[in-house]
Amino acid sequence: MLITFVSGILFYTFVMDNINLATETFKIQMAALLLNSFTMNSTHIVAFLKNTGSALIEITSAYVNGIVTAITNLVKIAPNAIGSVILKGTFLPGNKYDVKLTNIFNAEVTFQASF
Repeated sequence: MLITFVSGILFYTFVMDNINLATETFKIQMAALLLNSFTMNSTHIVAFLKNTGSALIEITSAYVNGIVTAITNLVKIAPNAIGSVILKGTFLPGNKYDVKLTNIFNAEVTFQASF
């Protein structure tokens, strides 16, 4: 009985520590990713993101007007660095495009681009 009780306390502590670590990492990732600038032409949108946090950030998915869009480069941005995300598509002059970039924690950067 005592062994079960002690094991339960150890398991609870282990789970809570992991939940707290994941929560803190998520909060850091949410606050750390900022849009610095972007450019676009008829075939690409290039977003320049600044990582203001203390951990490496990897962009894992992109959406333009709610549709999954191809990222043409591997995007890993070091702390206090600016990285570029290159999106491939067909973009027409005069149209507005809602862009959403996300990382593995589903933290996102959204912006509207027009060409």
